[in-house]
Amino acid sequence: MALPVLASAPLNPVIGFRKSAPSAPVTRSAHLRSLPTPAPLQLVVGSPPLPPALRLVTAAGTSTAQLGDELKVLGTWRSPFALRVRAALNFKGLQYEYFEENLENKSDLLLESNPFIKKLPVLIHNGVPICESLVILEYIEEKFSDVGPSLLPADPYERAMARLWATYSEDKLIAPWLKMFRGITDKERAEGARETLEAVNALEGLLSRGQPKPFFGGDDVGYVDVVLAGMIAWMQGTKALCDVELLDAAKTPLLVEWTERFARLDGARALMPDVGRLVEFAKMKRAKMMAATQTN
Repeated sequence: MALPVLASAPLNPVIGFRKSAPSAPVTRSAHLRSLPTPAPLQLVVGSPPLPPALRLVTAAGTSTAQLGDELKVLGTWRSPFALRVRAALNFKGLQYEYFEENLENKSDLLLESNPFIKKLPVLIHNGVPICESLVILEYIEEKFSDVGPSLLPADPYERAMARLWATYSEDKLIAPWLKMFRGITDKERAEGARETLEAVNALEGLLSRGQPKPFFGGDDVGYVDVVLAGMIAWMQGTKALCDVELLDAAKTPLLVEWTERFARLDGARALMPDVGRLVEFAKMKRAKMMAATQTN
């Protein structure tokens, strides 16, 4: 069952689809034609203003237009997975077009770009779609390795550790958070809360190792920072949603400082959803989900 709030399940199979050279217009299959007529995508904005350092990189000749690349991102304002992709592009200094999807009436572009999973986010690079947020981050890092700052460390061991903590965040933070939020029984919700708090404490410990640094990537934003960025507003809203305080200045001071520091960055500030709006949306979706469960 599709996740109703976060809009994209983190552990789907890796899928990328390469389109053939342009010819006749693409038509949907009989299955897709049987769906309600999708609403057109809404082009919201291009990439938000870049940090000063990245503006210099772009000015030096690394903009996507100068490179001959066209980048589009399909996402929703609330999706932590789409936020990862947009943040990575911002910090790399890559310009892109962002399209806000309506998951109640998915666009033709989404259905054609990700026909089997039909989930977000999707990065479209020169007409070729790449799916799944962690896969997209790796693609951006490899394809544009000579553009802007690297999100992954140069050292192979440090790169492996960054990927490990990214996977940990998927399995030990996001998955139990969903269990806590969506759980039907008190036992499910309590188990999800316990596992989520364990992950939060582990991330606090990671920040406190050795000489404290401002980011998980050290002195600069790195891969783990971008992966976790999408959960900042969700963690801040967890008290209102689940009556569980994940970010406690007394218990997790470094993580609290990190969320505030990251959210203030030029490459992130315009992407962060309003916590109040997020909470209201999540409550509405959960109420619908619970009503559907009781009906069935």
